[in-house]
This record gives sequence, C-alpha cells and structure tokens, in this order.
Amino acid sequence: MKDLRIKNKVIVPSDDDGMRLDNYLIKIIKGMPKSRIYRMIRKGEVRINSKRAKPSSRVHIDDKIRIPPNTLNQPKTNFSSVTKDDLSWINNIVIFENDSFLLVNKPSGLAVHGGSGIHFGLIELLRSFRKKNHEHLELVHRLDKETSGCLLISKKKSKLRKLHEYFREGKVKKTYLGLMIGKFNKTVYEIDKPLKIISTSESGRLAMPDDLGKKSKTKFFLIEKYKNSALFKIEPITGKTHQIRAHAKYMKTPLAGDQRYGIQPDQIVTEYGLARLFLHAESITFPGLSPTENTFSFNSELDPKLAKVLDKLRLRIH
Repeated sequence: MKDLRIKNKVIVPSDDDGMRLDNYLIKIIKGMPKSRIYRMIRKGEVRINSKRAKPSSRVHIDDKIRIPPNTLNQPKTNFSSVTKDDLSWINNIVIFENDSFLLVNKPSGLAVHGGSGIHFGLIELLRSFRKKNHEHLELVHRLDKETSGCLLISKKKSKLRKLHEYFREGKVKKTYLGLMIGKFNKTVYEIDKPLKIISTSESGRLAMPDDLGKKSKTKFFLIEKYKNSALFKIEPITGKTHQIRAHAKYMKTPLAGDQRYGIQPDQIVTEYGLARLFLHAESITFPGLSPTENTFSFNSELDPKLAKVLDKLRLRIH
C-alpha cells in the first residue's frame, strides 16, 4: 500500500506501521542526505500528529506526518546506466535467503543506503537488481560504509517488525573481528562508557565518550597477538553509532585502518598494505521468526585482503 500524500503531510500506510521515524523519512524522501533529515527532526520541522518527535519515534497506521514543503520532490536515483551484468556480483554476496529475509556479506566501501552525498547504497542496488521479484526489501540494521560482513535485509514488513523487536529486546547477538593497534596484557576487555554524537567540520559525525551520552557497552576478546597489534573478537552489547570504533579509541588501541578514529600514520597501512578499516561483522544469531523455526546463526567469510594482512603479521611476530 502506498502512503497518501496531501500537500506537506503524509499519512502512514499499514505496510509502514511500526517503523522508526528516521527510517520512514529516508524511505519516502528519496535522495535527501541523512544529515538533513535528522536536522529537520531536531528542529521540529517534522511532526507526528502535530507533535514533535525524535528520530527513534515509531510511526503507526494513519499517523499524519508533517514535513517541510517540497521535500518530497527530491530527484530520484537513476539506475538506467546500471545493467544487470554490472550488478551480477550481488548474487555472490548472498549468504542465506528464505521467504522472510536475506543475509549478505556486505563489502567494505559500500554504504548500506544512499544519502549524505552518496547517490545509492547496497539497499538501492538490491532493489534494482531484484525488482522483478516484487519484494519489500528493507534494512534491518546498519553497518558503517567501511565495515564489511553480515547484514540482514527483510523481505516482508511483518518480519521487519519482528526483527526490530528482537534488536530492541537484545535477542540478536553480533560478533566482529577487529585488528587493534597497541600492546595488550589481558585477554578480555569490557568497555562500559556512554557515547555522544557530535558534528565536526573535518570528520563529520563522531561518537565521543561522554557521561551524559547514551549507554554503550562493548566486550573485546583477544584471539591472536602480533608485534604491535592484536586480533580481537568483538561483541557489542549495545548498538550505538560507531560504538566499536569509538570504544577502541577510548582504550587507546584504535582499529587498524580507521581514518576517522585511528592513528595517523597507521603502521598496519604503511607496512602491511592494509587498504581499508579492519573491522568485519563476522557473525549474527537471532531467534526463529515463527514457532516452527529454530534459532538462526550465520557467519561471513573474512575479506581475503584482511586475511592476507594477518598472514603478513604472523610472519613478523618475533
């Protein structure tokens, strides 16, 4: 069902019941940068049933969403120059698929969706590539552009709501592999430090430690030590923006290849040929989506380029 648009108001259809306000606006205002959408919400230019709202507010059937005039007339993404052959690689990143969702191994360097100067991301490419399937593809969660690995995409609105419920209730477990720069004398680190998002002219949005920020907790488990770095399995207990990267910096042992939170110059980049952020969403586990389904658990293969860096590090441990 399509949303009903009257002047500068949108009436939420049943298909979008329960969506976060920010995700709903990203969906209906094609091509608008995310930063502008969040700014409109903060300024009170977007209202739900005449009341101010937050990005995390939920929209429901027949809610009236007021938005600034002309924001719906954003230019549409043009895929006319993108051929089926150009997108054939998408088949190779699908780890699992059923009637409810897709699980893909997102490549590093590809944003999960368009906005903020990015013409299109993985979700737009998937919709274009699979448009004949008449699916309702939506991101269940997000990964940073520079991060690779497990990414869930729902195919039905009802399953999207269920998966979002699992995330809110802490029923989804995700683990990452990260290469951290520094010396380590423990095998387990637990960082429980609130984070606050700030905007800077140089680096854009940054997650900074702040006792008045949002609760953020991450566990780091040592896997393998190298000369001046170590490989960790990382488990985010909460899921805040840039949480792992910000907590790694807070430990004074940033992730290798992190141009936003890391060390410059980066030894792993200059000496071992690392050409991206060394952070990979290795696994995801969550309950079945129906009474007859068992728990789902998936792993994604590490980027061969990252594996090659680890091989070089092992040769120079001593």
